[in-house]
Amino acid sequence: WCKNLEAYIDYSNRLPRGVRYARNGSVKSINIASHYIDARVQGRMRTPYRIRIAAPEFSEVQKRKIKRIITQNPFYVSQLAARKLPENLLQDLTNARIPLFPNSWRDLDMHCSCPDWAVPCKHLAAVVYIVANENDKNPFLVFLLHNYDLLADLTNVLKNPEEPTSY
Repeated sequence: WCKNLEAYIDYSNRLPRGVRYARNGSVKSINIASHYIDARVQGRMRTPYRIRIAAPEFSEVQKRKIKRIITQNPFYVSQLAARKLPENLLQDLTNARIPLFPNSWRDLDMHCSCPDWAVPCKHLAAVVYIVANENDKNPFLVFLLHNYDLLADLTNVLKNPEEPTSY
């Protein structure tokens, strides 16, 4: 997640300051619902800044393609069950024109209530780094950020293997 984003323009060292904010506890809360990330980040003001980040939602067609790609490869299923995101899966999704990770900061709709004009500001960057860390621990989170509960979908497939799936 972050490797793709770090390659793009950093206005006045905001990314390293965002890392510092992420590490020092300045991110006071994060809530992920649907494809939205809402957070509060303590800056210089008394009240924490309000952050909202939206990732693009997967279409129903993309969700069906993802499920098919994963269920047709037992290695992918086993790796995801072990909380690992297989590198080859990323390539297969890219080949299917399904971007799992953002390619630039512009791929995310990002807003912060701070007075900084830059996107990302250090507060947005801090939240992105926290979410990236959580993605490393739970590969299903990156799918949830696109409003796709892959874990629930795979659980249903594993419970009902005889049910035909339409693609």
